[in-house]
Amino acid sequence: MITMSGRQAGRMRALSQLSWWLIRAQFKTRRAATLLSMLAIALGVALGYAIHLINDAALSDFSRAMKSVQGDPDAVIAARDSAGSVPLATLNAIARDPAVLVVAAVTETRVRIDNAPTPVRLIGIDVFSAAAVMPDLLPRQDEQAAAPNILDGGVYASPALLAQLSQGAKGSQGKEGKDSGRRAGGTLKLLRGEQQWLATLAGDLPAARPDDLLLVADIAWVQARFGPADAVSEGRVRLAPDTDLASWRQAWAQRLPAGLLIRAADDDSARVSNLSRAYRVNLNVLALVALLTGTFLVFATQLTAVAQRSTQFALLGVLGLSPRMRLLQVLLEGVAIGVPGALLGLALGYALAVAFTQLLGGDLGGGYFAGSIPLIVPAPAPALLFLALGCLASLAGASYPAYLNRMQPLAQALKTGFAQRPPADAAPAAQPRQPGQSGRSWLARRPRVPKLPLLLALAAFALTQLPPLFELPLAGYASIALVLVVGIASAPLLTQLLFGWLSAQPLPAPQRIALQNVAQAPLMAQVAASGLIVSFALTASMVIMVSSFRVAVDQWLDHVLPAPLYLRSKATPLPQDLLNALTQPDAPFAKVERMANAALTIDPQRPQVALLIREIEPRDPAARLPFTGPLLTPPTALPAVWISEPMAEIYRLAPAQTLRLPLLGREVPVFIGGVWRDYGRQFGAVVISRQDYQQLGGHFQPTDLALWPLPGQEAQASAWLAPWADRYGLEVADSATIRRLSLSIFDKSFAVTYALEAAAMLIGLFGLAVTLAASVWLRARELATLGALGFDRRMLSHAVMLEGALIAAVGLLIGLACGVAIGAILTHVVNPQAFHWRMALAIPWTAVCAGAAITLAAAVLASRYAARQATRLPVAQVLANAQ
Repeated sequence: MITMSGRQAGRMRALSQLSWWLIRAQFKTRRAATLLSMLAIALGVALGYAIHLINDAALSDFSRAMKSVQGDPDAVIAARDSAGSVPLATLNAIARDPAVLVVAAVTETRVRIDNAPTPVRLIGIDVFSAAAVMPDLLPRQDEQAAAPNILDGGVYASPALLAQLSQGAKGSQGKEGKDSGRRAGGTLKLLRGEQQWLATLAGDLPAARPDDLLLVADIAWVQARFGPADAVSEGRVRLAPDTDLASWRQAWAQRLPAGLLIRAADDDSARVSNLSRAYRVNLNVLALVALLTGTFLVFATQLTAVAQRSTQFALLGVLGLSPRMRLLQVLLEGVAIGVPGALLGLALGYALAVAFTQLLGGDLGGGYFAGSIPLIVPAPAPALLFLALGCLASLAGASYPAYLNRMQPLAQALKTGFAQRPPADAAPAAQPRQPGQSGRSWLARRPRVPKLPLLLALAAFALTQLPPLFELPLAGYASIALVLVVGIASAPLLTQLLFGWLSAQPLPAPQRIALQNVAQAPLMAQVAASGLIVSFALTASMVIMVSSFRVAVDQWLDHVLPAPLYLRSKATPLPQDLLNALTQPDAPFAKVERMANAALTIDPQRPQVALLIREIEPRDPAARLPFTGPLLTPPTALPAVWISEPMAEIYRLAPAQTLRLPLLGREVPVFIGGVWRDYGRQFGAVVISRQDYQQLGGHFQPTDLALWPLPGQEAQASAWLAPWADRYGLEVADSATIRRLSLSIFDKSFAVTYALEAAAMLIGLFGLAVTLAASVWLRARELATLGALGFDRRMLSHAVMLEGALIAAVGLLIGLACGVAIGAILTHVVNPQAFHWRMALAIPWTAVCAGAAITLAAAVLASRYAARQATRLPVAQVLANAQ
């Protein structure tokens, strides 16, 4: 006897078997379209997963590098000005606090080894307190070398620096015929400006990271050689286990001088994360757009699959398969595309992450972690998240086709095939004009303008007016998504309006038939055009944004590079004898401007703000800075500063405000005289004149020079600077070289976006080809009838290719409009809110139109596949099956 539960189990097994047969048949009969859909999902998942892996690895690598040097303190006492220091008296007072276990004093500076052009970090430590807080900096004495220990002046190098010194020694030996002795027991000449120290290399730093270029010495020796004698760079504090960090930090923050701050470990982590957060989010949004394009390809594939099998589904419905099961079957087929596609995307994403880190570094060309090539280590949770995203994208693409399959009228599907709209939404199609009929009658029957796209367009505009959320342009991204939805929703309307009117005109039969097919099948046109709309809108918008940015940077470089020649040292003061030589009458220079660089900490959880001390005329700063607004004259009692646009955006500052600047160990009130454009420092910069800085008590130590050679003596000027550059490891470059380097760095930073654009365009073209091929299959009886009535293969082929060109033209036209709108949002909303840069919109019409023409030609070529199918239809067999 068969029980109810047995019947139910048998029914479920039968349905499962049926579902498996349908999925297998779908994959066998539509191999190309299914594989392309899987590849589209895989590509979107791969790009997003690769970006996640690279950013996660870069942040982890950077954090480990900080921890290796800084150790693991509970808090750090530091100056808010990079030129400042922490008095020893303050550290002693903190060390006497019962809540403090140990304070590790650190003095850090940058020095050059002999004449090496690149400076390295020299860290002075107290070896006893460092053992508790910074164990990775503890030195190891080379017992085989006759060298002093750390307390007697020995210096210890990291393995990477030792390898670098060894390579330099081999080069020196090859040139001079002798070994320069850069090994344990040898002498290193450490230079910082005019100060130098002949130190003995005594050993290495066994726990240093493989890429760290470090020197470690006793703090007293570093203070004696490079100063300051009564202060240190930082104090790293380890608290007692039962001490509340927040309360202790708050209490001491009120007692410290205004020029000092207390950083917690969380502040350092937040600062590292904020360093590239906007860049990471922007790349992830672009990857999601690529995944969205893949969703449209799944949508096209599943819709055409449902249309081709509408008769089979209708027969199954008559035999008892419920509408709900028909809907679930199509959704299950979508998941069957998404799961292997997402798994392939994870593998491809890992490969891309490894390749990108080797080619572009851990910052993907963004300039945040320059020189870093982190190790890519996948984690299970993110992999599962991106797997789920790929499956959800495929499921979303299959949802509307599944709904249409559920709502298909069975009798109509058995008789005439697929109905493009549910019965309740069906509307009469546009009819061609009859002979003698006025063209105005078509206007009387034209489709109504839907309100939804207009409402969505208004919502998108309203979102662009919102401020950033969590310091990210989330509303701007939502506005971009709505613009894409508006473009896709407007495709059927534009198709019916434009091609309905054209089909009513007196045209040759092949052209009229192609126009009528597009006008009477708006859903298929929408499916075919949707991928192109999204992909071309993305490509055009990025081209517009990048062009606007590049034009702005080019104009900015014209203003900030007025001198023919520039000289700089790397983070160390320029030698005084060079500065003196430049003042001599025999120097071939008509003018020399000096500049010093420092850094200020306004917010411990944000990256530092650059302080630029320049020889600038306070009454005419616009001669050197590209101001974006009016210049204001400061009160006589306050020094003037000029802040960059990013600093004004990040800290909500404006001209005429008084800013308390952490400078020279105290808070100095300064007057904001104006805001200037700066594309070189994303996190803000403030300019102060040399005169005001020295009047405040600062010591002006130039690190950069702008030089104007005497007329006709440009070559002599370069030759005059060459010995100084070789002797002190300085960099000399002309303004044209700096411009080329700056623009090449700019182009490199957008390398990943170019890859995303190319991928999106390929997916869009694939979707067009797949949908046109399915459209030919759906109209097999119609095309066979035309063949029986006298249409030859050439006429049918031209009609199908014209149809593809018309659909592509609609997609490109809407995509161009959406691209311009999205480009404006990226330029005027996303860039200012994410990267704090403003610029004018510059649309490169030549490049955009050329891209549209190339895409249209590619779309016509893609439609040839469908045209070949149309010419191969067996006319007699199709007409016989239609009876």
